[in-house]
Amino acid sequence: MKSLKFVLSALLMGLLFTANAQSGQLTENKASSTADKTESFLVLGNCGMCKRTIEKAAAKAGASTAKWDAEQDQLTVTFNPEATSVDAIQKAVALSGYDNVGYKAPEEAYNGLPGCCQYDRSGAPSSAKSCEPGQGDLKH
Repeated sequence: MKSLKFVLSALLMGLLFTANAQSGQLTENKASSTADKTESFLVLGNCGMCKRTIEKAAAKAGASTAKWDAEQDQLTVTFNPEATSVDAIQKAVALSGYDNVGYKAPEEAYNGLPGCCQYDRSGAPSSAKSCEPGQGDLKH
C-alpha cells in the first residue's frame, strides 16, 4: 500500500512539473513575440533644452526609453513595435522642430525653437521627408 502511494505521488509530482514547465514556455513565447526593439538614428540639435524636447517627443510617440546624445546627434529609442514605429517617432521629433534622418522639421516648428536650439540645418539628410503641410506624405 505504501509503495502504491509513493508511485502515485511521484506520478502526480511529475505531472505537475511538466504542466508548470509548459506554462512557463508558453509565457516565454508570448513575451518574445512582443519584445521591445532598440534603434538609433540621426537627430540634429544643440543643447540640453534640445535633449529634453527630443526625448519628450519620442516618448509621446510611444518610445519606452529615449536618449539623445548631443555630441553624436544620435537618438536611441526603445519601443514596442506593435504599438509604434521608428517612422512615427521620427515624425513626432520632426514636428517638435528637429530635423532627423527620416523627416525635416516644418519651418514653423524650427522657427519656434529657442535661439540656443536653432541648429545649423545644412546637416539635415537630403533623403528626409518633409513635414510641411501639403508636402511629403505626412497628413495633417
